[in-house]
Amino acid sequence: MNSFSLESDATGPNHFRSDLHKIQEKLLKYIHLSPGIRYRELLRLTDSSNGVLSYHLGELESEKRIAVERKRSVTRYFPINLDTEVSKIIGCIRNPVSRQIIDSLLKVESCTFNELTTNTNRAPSTVSWHLQRLTDAGILKKGTGGISEKSYPSRFYYIADKTTIENILSKYVESPVDKLVNDYSDLMDELS
Repeated sequence: MNSFSLESDATGPNHFRSDLHKIQEKLLKYIHLSPGIRYRELLRLTDSSNGVLSYHLGELESEKRIAVERKRSVTRYFPINLDTEVSKIIGCIRNPVSRQIIDSLLKVESCTFNELTTNTNRAPSTVSWHLQRLTDAGILKKGTGGISEKSYPSRFYYIADKTTIENILSKYVESPVDKLVNDYSDLMDELS
């Protein structure tokens, strides 16, 4: 972390440094409260310009204050002390479609592909892609549930470790209702 005085004169040369520190502290807070947060979310929350946000995230990463996961076109930010396995799970279940699939499977023991397509109201290709991603990550498993494949060829999907997923959801991932309430609270704060 850069060393500087927070009490420096607002008109002096260290004023800009003080602002940098506040932005980084704000970023650390958001990343800690919402592990797996994406760049665009941070941009909206901090009301920073693209360049300023990019600079500060780069500084926090180089100082090893945050962990960054870059996959394809998605970049997610995590607290540095978060377990790698938990980070991987959070990264997968923060996606809205994956979250719908997880929520469907938390309500029942298992579902077929067709049931998940109906439950999520998504195209079969979309559900298939997310199921593959969740299965590859070890979050979901598929099987016949003890029924022979000849008598019941559809495969069931189920959560590999329901307790772990429930704990991660309750601790780190905001539910859709929580998000709605928080967005409404933020809006009211801005209007007042």
